Amino acid sequence: MKKILLFLAGLLLAIHANAWTTTKDAADRLGADQVKEVTFEKSATGLSEAQKVEIRAAISEASKKGKIDEVKVLAWSDKEYPTESGKPSKSDINLAKDRLKDLKAFLKDELKVSDVDTYNMSERPNAIEKFFHTSDSKVKNAAEAEGAAPTAGNTGLFDMKAQAAKGVVMIFMKK
Repeated sequence: MKKILLFLAGLLLAIHANAWTTTKDAADRLGADQVKEVTFEKSATGLSEAQKVEIRAAISEASKKGKIDEVKVLAWSDKEYPTESGKPSKSDINLAKDRLKDLKAFLKDELKVSDVDTYNMSERPNAIEKFFHTSDSKVKNAAEAEGAAPTAGNTGLFDMKAQAAKGVVMIFMKK
């Protein structure tokens, strides 16, 4: 029984590591130098003190390596990235928007990051954004292609690849 429990614990850790890897892969694909992922409590928009410490440490570490060019922030509602035919509710869009607002305010006001771009992962890029390959389209497509923005039903074993209720901070350095 002990071996089975150890095996299951190892399996869950490996699956969780895979979810982080997909986020890291998406950040790498976009050219980010560093990435930090936070999980929000259900329906919550504010960052906890522990989350602020993590983000503060990531920004501090990046600043020691050079000048931060920009930070891209992605946030989900309490649901996964919508499918091509899926329509998010207004409340889902607003929840992700409020999470983005809180993350952006923390980065700009407290951490003095000058360039912060936000991406609401409760909405897919529209036809115009896709046609013109806008930043919104590029970031969301990269996240989806790397598995960092799975749609409902594609979240892996035990939903370990799920991104619902997440926020991702990608740090880009000046070259």
